[in-house]
Amino acid sequence: MFDDNSFFTISKTAKLIGVQSHVLRFWEKKFSSINPKKSLSGRRYYSSKDIEYLLEIKNLLYKEGFTIKGAVNFIEKRNKEPFNADETINVKITKAINLLKQGSNLIQKNLI
Repeated sequence: MFDDNSFFTISKTAKLIGVQSHVLRFWEKKFSSINPKKSLSGRRYYSSKDIEYLLEIKNLLYKEGFTIKGAVNFIEKRNKEPFNADETINVKITKAINLLKQGSNLIQKNLI
């Protein structure tokens, strides 16, 4: 989505996410996965990873209808699950193979 080295101020981040700055500060207190870097003066700088988390939180709260507590529990539970890199790679490979098969079928249909 964004360059991994990108950092955004709270006002820019709020605009990207579509919420007010005070909402981001509130979420920061509730969700441990949001950790913006702070300058010596206390100014917040959100990373692209922070923005991904914030978009997920917004989706859970605004579209999925989770409460704050429910969203916190959902994210914490998901983060505690062991990450299986092999499974993720297998899923991606399977999806890629299926896309290639679909593309091949479309090409064959158009040639006939």
